[in-house]
Amino acid sequence: MVALGELISPSGRRAGSNVEAPVYSVTKHAGFVPSLEYFRKQVFSRDISKYKVVEHGEFAYATIHLDEGSIGIAPEQALISPMYTIFKVRQEKIDSHYLLRYLKSPRALQTYPQLGQGAVHRRKSIALSSLGKLLVPVPPLDEQRRIAKTLDRSAGIRSSRKRSFELARELQTASFIDLFGSPATWIDRWPMGTIGDITESTQYGTSEKSGPDGTTPVLRMGNITTDGRLDTSDLKYMNLSEADREKFTTRRGDILFNRTNSPDLVGKTAAVRNDEHFAFAGYLIRLRLVDEFEPDFVSGYLNSAYGKVLLRSMCKSIVGQANINAKELRRIPIALPPAAVQREYRDVVSQVERHAALLATSDSAVNATLASLQTRAFRGEL
Repeated sequence: MVALGELISPSGRRAGSNVEAPVYSVTKHAGFVPSLEYFRKQVFSRDISKYKVVEHGEFAYATIHLDEGSIGIAPEQALISPMYTIFKVRQEKIDSHYLLRYLKSPRALQTYPQLGQGAVHRRKSIALSSLGKLLVPVPPLDEQRRIAKTLDRSAGIRSSRKRSFELARELQTASFIDLFGSPATWIDRWPMGTIGDITESTQYGTSEKSGPDGTTPVLRMGNITTDGRLDTSDLKYMNLSEADREKFTTRRGDILFNRTNSPDLVGKTAAVRNDEHFAFAGYLIRLRLVDEFEPDFVSGYLNSAYGKVLLRSMCKSIVGQANINAKELRRIPIALPPAAVQREYRDVVSQVERHAALLATSDSAVNATLASLQTRAFRGEL
């Protein structure tokens, strides 16, 4: 076991005004990713003179998010935010890919909180001097490369499954356009109405407090994903009275609309496909449609690129939060295509959801296998 500080040295310099290089972010799953590709828009400062230069092959990690695995190796010379820490390895002592696999292993991740400094757990900063105290198993270089290659293959399987999931979502988006056309052209193709015309009722969520215990699981705005799904992996609970149960719970076929959030996230929408009755929190609106309209069609529209631009133009911002109320939601124009066409799209969404569920089950097994391989590798048992 060797202290990391003996295997690396600090690196990175301020960009100044003369460096021309792409701006990257360092993510917990994919490592270095071009910032524009990752965020789909420019989130970095227009003045990047204070950014850091990271050279090809050097490491960078998020100083306050290393415990989540936000570390990677630069694929080219790049610019990164000052929030990152940069170092380079001593190649005569350690293989870069082997070290990366160790620094992202469960064994290392469990150690980082002990190295951090700060009052709030998720915001603990890990300086390079502190990280240098981490002990790293260092077998001969040939053995390091063999271990890294084995772990890279397993990680590659996980990446290919993630790409399969992304392709399924792209198929869903393409099917929406194929069946209904771009919303920008709807007025020339379909009869038009408003969301209020096809809605039986709207209901704001409950203001009751939720917590770790209770009889009814609660959906909050974080449970609605940006691609229109309900993520029930992190739930809180509450106790609802019988009088409030019908008013503040969902049933299959409802739509949940995130009425208050940051300007980029307000309007997240998901159709409810669960038979379980969930309560829903006050930042959500429940839509219950008339029978002739499919929730997947309405959700697909509001989550489309066109729908997001429309919602962004409607929202009112107060102290960094944007809001769209139920009356405004009901006034949103929408096409009124035949029920048969909507059902075709519903069937596509159902197939994508089944595929996603199978991938999620398979991913659990792949992640468990990779974690097991990492544990064995760094114990010298692989």
